[in-house]
Amino acid sequence: MGTLSVDLLVTLQILPGFFSNCLFLALYDSVVLLKRVVSLLSCCGSASGSSGGEWHRTLTSAGLRSVWNSFLLDAYKQVKLGGEAPNSKVVKVPDTPSRRRSVGSRTGDECHLLDFESSDRPLVVNFGSEFSDVADFLLVYIEEAHPSDGWALSTMESHAFQVKKHRSLEERMLAAHRLLEHFALPPQCHLVADCMDNNANVAYGVSNERVCIVQKKKIAYLGGKGPFFYHLKDVRRWLEQTYGKRQRAG
Repeated sequence: MGTLSVDLLVTLQILPGFFSNCLFLALYDSVVLLKRVVSLLSCCGSASGSSGGEWHRTLTSAGLRSVWNSFLLDAYKQVKLGGEAPNSKVVKVPDTPSRRRSVGSRTGDECHLLDFESSDRPLVVNFGSEFSDVADFLLVYIEEAHPSDGWALSTMESHAFQVKKHRSLEERMLAAHRLLEHFALPPQCHLVADCMDNNANVAYGVSNERVCIVQKKKIAYLGGKGPFFYHLKDVRRWLEQTYGKRQRAG
């Protein structure tokens, strides 16, 4: 089968999912717009009211391109269940205060994703839980799906994060540090950043988010394409079935 035939087949396969995502974006815009109208009407009767900030439509040409590219990434991903796990190049994110202050002068140590896998323990990528006694965990920070200067999502929350599109590895590392500063990652969960060529994103077909389990350098579990098929409970179920249930701390 020629390349053109393969591309046509892939296009036909992803069209239903693409159109369903477009319908969701249209519904999302409608709900956000309705909330803003209600908020504005409420503000008319209150001198101290707030309009809730700028509204960004999601069903735009940039949004459609982003959704389409996410399906292409998933369709052409290198990973498959039972296959070899790509050893993508990543960058360690320093987690101590002294190293954090130096991130502006250096971008961190390059390494590879499978460097974090032990010989006898599975590596859960993009996941952390109470199974640290039987598995290792790695969170890979990739390019922003909704940068504030790109296809940003509207929100009614005043404390929402504003992260611009990463234009250098230094900017991506600084954004990763915001993750460390605002969210309590468990100590057993390592944090790395994808390189600016997005090689890990492409190899694992992530786009938004994806979780997988690597064991003996092979894909033992491959989660679905995020955000709609990103289910951490399935990872927990896999670990429980393989290693038994663990008691929660505290």
